[in-house]
Amino acid sequence: MTAAVRRLGGPTFRARLTLGMTLLSLVVLASASTVIYLWAREALRATFDSALFAVAQIEVASAIDEPGGSVHAHESPPAPPPPRIGAGYEKVVRMRSQDGTIDLYTIDLERGPALETDPALEARAFNGQVSFGDARRGNTIYRCVYYPFTDPQGHKLIATVAIPKGPLERTLWSLLGVLAACLVLGGAGAALGANRLARRLTQPLEQIAEGAKAVGEAGPGARIPDVSPDQELRDVTTILNEMLGRLETVFENERRFLADASHELRSPLTNVRGTIEVALRRPRSEVEYRETLGVSLAEIERLSRLVNALLTLSRADAGKLPFTFAPCQLAAVVENAVMAHASRAAERNVRLELAAPEPFEVLADADRLREVIDNLVDNALRYAPPGSAVVVSVRREGDRARLSVRDSGPGLSLDEQAHAFDRFYRADPSRARHSGGTGLGLSIAKAIVGAHRGRLSVQSAPGQGSTFLVDLPIPSGGQAGAAA
Repeated sequence: MTAAVRRLGGPTFRARLTLGMTLLSLVVLASASTVIYLWAREALRATFDSALFAVAQIEVASAIDEPGGSVHAHESPPAPPPPRIGAGYEKVVRMRSQDGTIDLYTIDLERGPALETDPALEARAFNGQVSFGDARRGNTIYRCVYYPFTDPQGHKLIATVAIPKGPLERTLWSLLGVLAACLVLGGAGAALGANRLARRLTQPLEQIAEGAKAVGEAGPGARIPDVSPDQELRDVTTILNEMLGRLETVFENERRFLADASHELRSPLTNVRGTIEVALRRPRSEVEYRETLGVSLAEIERLSRLVNALLTLSRADAGKLPFTFAPCQLAAVVENAVMAHASRAAERNVRLELAAPEPFEVLADADRLREVIDNLVDNALRYAPPGSAVVVSVRREGDRARLSVRDSGPGLSLDEQAHAFDRFYRADPSRARHSGGTGLGLSIAKAIVGAHRGRLSVQSAPGQGSTFLVDLPIPSGGQAGAAA
């Protein structure tokens, strides 16, 4: 049976399913056969004893039917030659009184071995109780009934009527053989049916496995086809395809991230190398060497910022970015960040405004929140046109704190908003990378806000500027105290 072969060192699910269903069927069949046999045995024995009791009644009635009421043994017409002891229907009768004055036998008992009766059952019969039991006569087992009666003279007697148990036992053995044959045939049929059913049940799973294997060879863009009309298997296929879709997105993001990271890292290295190579082509003055070193240092600083940003994102992805949570005044953190960017805003002729912040505490890492605010303000100043304003506000909305940074830049389309927090994504491809941005600031900000159980989002429209919103939970007094 092919389903029973071992794969990868262990039994297949189909083999275990077939074996389990076969064993269950055998247990049910064996239980049913046992019940049938026990019921039939008791029914046959009860019928046998009822027939024996009827025979005993007839024998007793025949024993006292002569005139004068003398007890005599009723004989059946002999069938020459005499039958073999214990074969077929062979009735033997013994009648005797308790004092032994009356002791009568049928001719069959006089011809052959004596009937070894049970004294205890005879004693019960003399006390007036009909009893059944087994007795041996030679090598044959007889079924006996001890039947008490009284003759016309008032003597207490018992009639022991016995019939060989051979026919009953042969009937039971025949029944047992039939049930055993049925069990064997039923077990074979159950195994065949279980194998066919297991094949039908596991075939869709094998097809799903083959589909998954094909996906592994073709790539995460492939999908597993529907292989069964059963809702459970369709759900499994749907879940697997959804997982493959997510994996495809992750792989694509990782591929794009690696490509962008390689490009971003290679760009400052190429600039530094080119600058140094040009400087070494001929002797330079001290001023020219200092200019070369200044350009190289600026590129190295940009490379350093990029490496640090990549390290931060890598730690955030692995859940190992360190945080120190404590109650802090969000308005104070925002105010310090705005003051730190004031000079840069003035250089770009942009008004940096802080709109009357509300004083309240949040449970957060103040340094990490400052990093988020710096990234958002820096991003707003890059896009804000000269003469415009960047407005930062902090307010409380129920049990949430909302920080917003609004600029008057070119705004974002819906597609650009969907990718605003992607790594190395720039809404304006024409903007030069040497302006200082790494394309990772918003990604880092989103990771930090997520670690605070908050949410970072953007609201924008082309030509109407952009507003970045940070929502953070505000802990109750007990939670803040416990954290502190």
